[in-house]
Order: sequence, then structure tokens, then C-alpha cells
Amino acid sequence: MQRVLTLVAQAMFTVCAIGMFAPQTRAQTDFPETLVIATNSDYPPFILKDQKSSFLPDLLKKIGDEMGVTFKLRYLPWQRCEQQVQSHDAWGALPYTRNEDREKIYAFSDPMYQIDAEFFAYDPKGTKKQIRYNRLRDLEGWRIGGIQGYYYEPMFAAASLDVDYAHSEEQNIKRLQLNRIDLTPLPGTIGWYLIKKLFPDNIAENFYTLEKPLVSNGTLHLMTSKSYPGNAILMARFNTALAEIKTNGTFADVVAKHGLVLGY
Repeated sequence: MQRVLTLVAQAMFTVCAIGMFAPQTRAQTDFPETLVIATNSDYPPFILKDQKSSFLPDLLKKIGDEMGVTFKLRYLPWQRCEQQVQSHDAWGALPYTRNEDREKIYAFSDPMYQIDAEFFAYDPKGTKKQIRYNRLRDLEGWRIGGIQGYYYEPMFAAASLDVDYAHSEEQNIKRLQLNRIDLTPLPGTIGWYLIKKLFPDNIAENFYTLEKPLVSNGTLHLMTSKSYPGNAILMARFNTALAEIKTNGTFADVVAKHGLVLGY
């Protein structure tokens, strides 16, 4: 009889132990309370140095509320953002565009915002002479300013273009005005934002874009490691939350708050 009671007690202890620890394990793996997102500290107009009034941090907060998680932003240079994703020190990084090389390594969320990529130019006389091209290779001979590690780097290399890489979009806009480069590719929203921020109207009006864009209907995404634990589940929840805030009007409210154009 004593042995039976002992076995029953042991079984009850095991059931209690499973009941105590199983929910915690599930919360830690499938449903984390906090997720780290790496991003750059200044990517106007999407992320500003005044981070509390930035579009993407605000948008992430709304998505996190819908998911039931808190996103912790970690502000780093772009290359370190990718390293954090690869090492799983961060679940994801944003904003990133998709390309063939990245898709071999990373997973991407549904589009968070729609952008284009235009070639900006500057003419001190205000003539705004168009540089026409059909293929990137047609831009051979023009000095192009870019940023190392950006999606267009392999595109320019394949076209054998003369590209001088800087550290930021702001540097390239300044170099354009100083005639140190002839062209620089930027999303239209970002390019015009920086130009109006950096220059008075009499100089800003001499900037222009080429008729043919580098990218049409480009999209910004959250980029994660395919090997991050539970990534498929997390990404599905992220996309569901993103779709919900687009449907219920929250997304449009955040876009309007920051003076952007609703693309979706």
C-alpha cells in the first residue's frame, strides 16, 4: 500500500512539474515577450535622430501591440545590423529591400512601405539636363555616388560603373551639390527630404531626378535570419499583425502622422 501511495505521489509531482514549466517553455520559444530589431539611427524620413517621432519606430509599436510583443530597437550602422541578424543577437533588421543575394540568406516580411529609387542630379545653372539611359551600362562615364552594402552595389558592379561609395545619403547629396559626383540613387521621399533639409530654396530648386528611375515600386521590409529559432512562426504573426493594422486604418493614421504618402 505504501508503495502504491508513493507511486501516486510521484506521478502527481510529475504532472504538476509539467504544468509549471511547459507554459514557460512555450512562452520563451514560440511567444517571446520582447524581440530585438536592429536599425540605423538616422534614415530620414523613416527613422530620425529624434527617434520618438519617427515613422518606422511608431509603426513597429503598432505591429507589436497587435502581436502582443514589445520590439526593442537597437541603433547600429547598416553592416552591423546585418551581423546582428546573422548572429541571432537581433531577430530582425529594417528597413531592407529584397534582392536575389539577400533572399539566399534572409527571410523578408510582407511590404511595410512602398518606395521608388531615382537618380538625383544637380545643375548649378538650373538647366536640369537629362541623362538618358536604357541599361545601367549606358551610365558609364558618369560619376555615381552610392553607399557600400546597399542593394544596388552588385547591380552597379555588374554594369562596370564608376561608383564612389560614401557613408550616408546626406553625404552623397552634399557631394552632388559640390560637383564631386554626377548622380546618386535615392528613394524620392528621402532625397527630397534631405535636399529641403540641407539647402535653401535657391539651391534646392536646382536638384532634379532623371526620367528613368533605378527601381519602380520598390518595397521596404523587415529582414530576419531563416535560421532564427521559431522564425517561421514569428514572421507569420508579424505579417498577420501588419495586415490587420493596414485593414483597420492604423497604418494609414501612422503614415499621415509623419507626412508620408500612403502606398498600401
